[in-house]
Amino acid sequence: MDRWIGPSFEDYLTWEFWAPYSVAALQKLGHLLLIIVLTWLTLRLRKIVVSRVFALTRLDIKQRKTLESLLLSFTRYAIFIVAILTGLSTFGVNIGPIIAGAGVVGLAVGFGAQTLVKDLITGFFIIFEDQFSVGDYVSINNGQIRGTVVSVGLRATKIRTWAQHVVVIQNSEIRISENYNRERMRAIINITVAYETDPADVEAAVNRLSARLQREMPHLFLRNEEGEVIEPPQLYGITDVENQALGAKYTVVSLVNDQHYWTACKEIRKALLYELKAYGIQVAYPRRIERMESEAVPG
Repeated sequence: MDRWIGPSFEDYLTWEFWAPYSVAALQKLGHLLLIIVLTWLTLRLRKIVVSRVFALTRLDIKQRKTLESLLLSFTRYAIFIVAILTGLSTFGVNIGPIIAGAGVVGLAVGFGAQTLVKDLITGFFIIFEDQFSVGDYVSINNGQIRGTVVSVGLRATKIRTWAQHVVVIQNSEIRISENYNRERMRAIINITVAYETDPADVEAAVNRLSARLQREMPHLFLRNEEGEVIEPPQLYGITDVENQALGAKYTVVSLVNDQHYWTACKEIRKALLYELKAYGIQVAYPRRIERMESEAVPG
């Protein structure tokens, strides 16, 4: 008769009653702790393995960093999914129906997460077409975002601006991208001087700054296989004569190394102002000229 009544209240207070449950709980917690430790070790190990593998390749350093970032992002998701499923299995959850229903759930989620799918597809083509890589300076969507690419993931791209802010933009939102790091860049410097200035004086000033910069900063300029500068700073010509009636606009161009683009532009501007000043040429600025005509004095 007692076996139908079940344990009494005093039985709940004894170790013999709780011992099997305690041992089972400790075993499951031990398994869970082991899963956490193995997951942490796997995450650390994958970084080492991926870095060592890509170090043996002949890829460009920027492409290597981009592919490393993508592979680390993908493997992180995969490891976490496996760890979660293993943890559920440890606690007695049948993961078979979960895996079987993943396809149905994925289909349902696909209809409700079309933006996510677009992000993944766009991210794939960004990397496949090598539109930009980690470390490149880019302008996104006609200058809405400008900065250096920090990482390119499956879903989003991180860009660090000049103010050191990190901007995260979804890959599907990237419509137009300008890459300032593709081996060669053309520095284009515009300056406006008065109409009365002799163009020969402007050209002489540009030639002097070109010779000085090639001598003092040769690393700025793009060179051919023979080590010669392909396109040193030179006067392209007069590109505007209207220019809001300020004066004639002259353009100076030069092919420079992509990593020194901003420095080259800055140094060419500074040298150009210095040489123009040395030639006595003033940069045009808004001014008003008044003419007073004297009236004839009657005899």
